[in-house]
Amino acid sequence: MARHDPAIPTFAVRDRQRRRLLDVWFQPKRFESERLYQRLGARFLKRYIPTGGDAVMHRLRRRNPHRRLVRPGLHALRQFERWTRLAEAVHLTGFAGFAALTVRQFATGALGPVGLTVAVTLNLTLGLWPVVLQRYNRLRAYRAIDAASRITSKHQRT
Repeated sequence: MARHDPAIPTFAVRDRQRRRLLDVWFQPKRFESERLYQRLGARFLKRYIPTGGDAVMHRLRRRNPHRRLVRPGLHALRQFERWTRLAEAVHLTGFAGFAALTVRQFATGALGPVGLTVAVTLNLTLGLWPVVLQRYNRLRAYRAIDAASRITSKHQRT
């Protein structure tokens, strides 16, 4: 008879706690809305982002009309929501790392005022602005998930 490893339930509990903690960050806050993120430029960025923006997808669909970033269905929407979390985490990590490097370089004199301005501008543009897009996409995904869930439950009742 196989012995039960007591570390497995502990790991599962820690994993659930970690997910809840991350959910606190990733869940929309009261002040967040699609309109807020549109005003911050999410739709502009969405148009030109090289990893699935509107311009890129339009070009890809010319060759392959069935190509989609998000497939239809509730499962695909949930996968997309998780993907936005990953993309946001990557950009936040990069933003924090590059900010720390920029501060260190400026403090040691290796980066002058012009270099600091360029570094901060690039960090905000390439590190923080994509976070705006991911949060905007996640709000849209939540709306689509809610609608798909209602449709699914309505079909199950009939």
